[in-house]
Amino acid sequence: MENSKVQKYSQQYSNQMVRFNPYAIRKTGLIQSQTLLNVEDYMLICAPFQLSMHRAVLLVILSAQEAVFFRQFRNKLGKISFTFAKNGSRDQVNFFVRAKLDRIGPVKGRANVCLFDLSYSTCPNDLVEILGDYITRYTQLRQQFETFKNRAVEINDETAGDLRFNRFAEIQVGDRKIRPEILSIAVNRLMFNIAEGTAGIEQGRKLNCKLYFQASQFVVTSEVTNVIGPYNGQLQVHYDIEFAVDLVELLDDHFYRLSLQ
Repeated sequence: MENSKVQKYSQQYSNQMVRFNPYAIRKTGLIQSQTLLNVEDYMLICAPFQLSMHRAVLLVILSAQEAVFFRQFRNKLGKISFTFAKNGSRDQVNFFVRAKLDRIGPVKGRANVCLFDLSYSTCPNDLVEILGDYITRYTQLRQQFETFKNRAVEINDETAGDLRFNRFAEIQVGDRKIRPEILSIAVNRLMFNIAEGTAGIEQGRKLNCKLYFQASQFVVTSEVTNVIGPYNGQLQVHYDIEFAVDLVELLDDHFYRLSLQ
């Protein structure tokens, strides 16, 4: 059964890169601090930036002189050590991947951070399964984004408790942070109140809004599509958001539990 699953994932997702943002790190169980790259006699602490079943793009902190030094190892074989926690437990799976160092390059805007691009000799079944499980779930949530569009949850004490939403949010407007009152949440839209006269909140304005849930805090991004009011000193703002996997997963779980009642 396991071999069949690995074979299926290898065929479906062989070249699909997974970007290791906080959501991917949390869901795969990657322990970043234990990702190591061994090249010749050198051991480097790395942070996976992107992984597939054929390649790894790793972030490595190096000085300018060190970056020049390690370029001599291009096309040389090395070994990547990965550690993942299993299913949120304390049990860990450790494995090594032999890989060829194809390229070293700088990261724009980040001094002393380099990208190491490597191609695997072979991909362990453990890594195939971890990436395949993640991509499968991520794909399902992309589909749920379309399914749940415009299905809003009105935020009150009961629904906030069910969503484990702290009823706290921050909108970044230039150098300022504004705290709105969230009225409703959908996978593709927020509605919130802000004080009349708040500068920088106008139709067509692109903004970042950070939502604070007990399980995670994350930023949603898109633009203001409508501003209504003022009424009693408040403006009601409609804010259409792009796909945010954390939010879709939270609402997917919420709607699933409602369907069981």
